[in-house]
Amino acid sequence: MDLTGIDFLGIDRVLRRGTGKVIERHDTALLVHDRISGACMLGCEDAELGRDLLLRNLKGGCHLLMVSDHDLGLETFARYGFEGMMECYQSAYYGGMPEMTGCLALRDAEEADLPVLTNTYDLVSEDDLRLIVQRRKLILGFADGRLAGFMGEHLEGSMGLLHVFPEFRRRGYATELEKAVIKRTLQEGCIPVCQIEKSNSASMELQRKLGLTVSHRLICWMWK
Repeated sequence: MDLTGIDFLGIDRVLRRGTGKVIERHDTALLVHDRISGACMLGCEDAELGRDLLLRNLKGGCHLLMVSDHDLGLETFARYGFEGMMECYQSAYYGGMPEMTGCLALRDAEEADLPVLTNTYDLVSEDDLRLIVQRRKLILGFADGRLAGFMGEHLEGSMGLLHVFPEFRRRGYATELEKAVIKRTLQEGCIPVCQIEKSNSASMELQRKLGLTVSHRLICWMWK
């Protein structure tokens, strides 16, 4: 199984950075656990084999799971009692170093920034957000000395956490923030990758504008 295929780039990322542990590997299916995010990640070209891997290894202790096969993901969500799920397209940036416009002053988020971040962004837990900041994986953008928005990297390595404050929208700041994250990821020697929730047309438009390739198939992320 080629892990550089767009559906499997998340697994490739945690293995390349040395935080992913292979639980079970076959020619057409692979189950990995990432020690930073706690996520289990199943990539499979054979759904039946993927189902068997989950039956053997998913013992109820996994709170975050990615399944690359959409139908198997829906089945897994129902079978194992997960509480939430996101069906999403995977997108990846295969281009060169993006050109920044300089419209924002950029810096890494610090511990002192956590109150405004936690009050603004509630799609990850406060503990996860704190760890993301400690890992220096969240970039803040300032316009005229005011915080205009931020974007960073989820614990499992995908780009996300994008937020631009309402008074600063429609000025190209989301594009500039994502370019900054793409640039940093490329400098680290990795392929920038992110997920697009299947009904999020604004995110889809942004990724295509930035030149990202979008997968044809849906993957599933689920959590307890």
